[in-house]
Amino acid sequence: MNAELKDIYIRSGGEVKEFEKLSGEIEVGYKIEYEKRISEVDVFMFGLISGDFNPVHFDEDIAARTKFGGRVVHGMLTTSLVSAAIARMPGIIVLLEACFRYTKPVRIGDIVRVVGEVVEKERNRFKLDVKCFVGDDVVAEGYVKALSW
Repeated sequence: MNAELKDIYIRSGGEVKEFEKLSGEIEVGYKIEYEKRISEVDVFMFGLISGDFNPVHFDEDIAARTKFGGRVVHGMLTTSLVSAAIARMPGIIVLLEACFRYTKPVRIGDIVRVVGEVVEKERNRFKLDVKCFVGDDVVAEGYVKALSW
């Protein structure tokens, strides 16, 4: 990891979580959980990386006129935390498929918590049902399919 960029990110309000692998065998019923606070710098960096500068994410005046009543975090930034959660599972994990439904907006400063459970497994391929929460509210839900070595 580039220490200089990491320092800039932290000084800009970003949160860096240590990467830790989980233990155990991936079987039906295996559970994951991960959480992260979404900061202003996260939204800005996601816009830079993805090219998505939709005003609903960056312009408070425009976003205030939407049903959200103000700026919201990119949905795909929110569900990218699912990838961070499954990467922590035992073995080398590769995401194969993802499908999400976004149910409520996420605001800058919110802590998003990902909860998932393996619901299918065939050899080294598995499917997890996942939900993203802010507090007790489900903000996104769906599934991912992944491969492990």
